[in-house]
Amino acid sequence: MKGDFLVKKPESHTEANIYANKSSLVLYWLLIVGLQKNYFSLREAAQETKSSVSLVQRIFSHLIKQGIMKTEGMRTAKRFRLSKPKLLLESWLVNYSIVKKCKIRTYRSGFSSRKDLLNAITNSKLQSKVCLALHSSADALGYKNTNLDTLELYVLDDSIHSEIEQALHLEPQERGYDVVLISPYYKALLEQYSKGAVCPLLLTYLDLYHFPLRGTEQAEYIASRSQELKDIYSL
Repeated sequence: MKGDFLVKKPESHTEANIYANKSSLVLYWLLIVGLQKNYFSLREAAQETKSSVSLVQRIFSHLIKQGIMKTEGMRTAKRFRLSKPKLLLESWLVNYSIVKKCKIRTYRSGFSSRKDLLNAITNSKLQSKVCLALHSSADALGYKNTNLDTLELYVLDDSIHSEIEQALHLEPQERGYDVVLISPYYKALLEQYSKGAVCPLLLTYLDLYHFPLRGTEQAEYIASRSQELKDIYSL
């Protein structure tokens, strides 16, 4: 059984730009780790993100052309600096939207609250295969700004959709839904940086920014409270 899509069908998952799945590991590192460094090397970024040197080089070259990064030195002594983190984040927001990039299914559940739903996930032993997303993630990270009690989950393994539907007693629901299951576009980012089955704060912000149900409101609240986001927007 499949739930209804929240919005129109997602765009094709393409690796043709620097905002694609594997590239997100490097972008995330730049905004969270690289931002705190005066300079860093290409190989340093590749090693810490577990990415290929060629991928990191392609991303860096693009960002240098855009004026987002600076470089100094030559060849093996070349060093890089993220000079305009705000511009990088704003460019990421332009090039990524959860409702365009992810398959989203919405449901009505027989459970009465998010807490009950989470208990059912734990009892079914599926918690390692899902990750809190959107408003549920914001709440878990301490940035709740709405009264929404919807459970939004990234499903890290598409083969378990039917198991989740059974465990949570789900029925497809286009309106008035209380459970949202999402197939992630940035699966690599979730697998490497999610903690305790909660979506990283930066990706939570990116996801909420274009989410139609009070997403922008929640994203702006996070940006106004989180030091992580303040550091990015202050430069």
